[in-house]
Amino acid sequence: MEYEEVKALRERWGGKPCDHPDFTDEYLFGSKTGDFVCTQCGESFTKRQRDQMNRKGANPKLVQFTEQNKMLKERIDILAARRDRLDALANAADGHSDLDATLLEQLCLIKFLDELIQSTD
Repeated sequence: MEYEEVKALRERWGGKPCDHPDFTDEYLFGSKTGDFVCTQCGESFTKRQRDQMNRKGANPKLVQFTEQNKMLKERIDILAARRDRLDALANAADGHSDLDATLLEQLCLIKFLDELIQSTD
C-alpha cells in the first residue's frame, strides 16, 4: 500500500482501537519500505512487531488445526484428480484394504468433527 493511501486510511480510521487482522507491505514512491501496514487502520509496523503480534494472537492448536485442514484439502484434490485410478481400486474383485481402511478413518473423523461443531454451537 502506498504511503499516501496509508495516510488516508489512518485519517479515515480516526485512531480507534484495532485488532490488526491483516497486513500488507508499505510502499513509498513505488519501493517497499520494509515495514508493514494494517489494512484496517493504516498503522505501520516493523517485521518484528508484526511477527510478534501474529504469535501473540494465534492459538497454536488452532493454527495447527488450520494447517492440517489445508493439507487434507490438498490431498483430497489430488485424489479427486486421480479418480479413475481410485475407481479401479474400488471395483477390484478382492476389494482394496487400504481404501476400506481410509474410508473407515474418514467416517471416524467426520464423527469427531461433528462433535466439535456441536460443542461450538
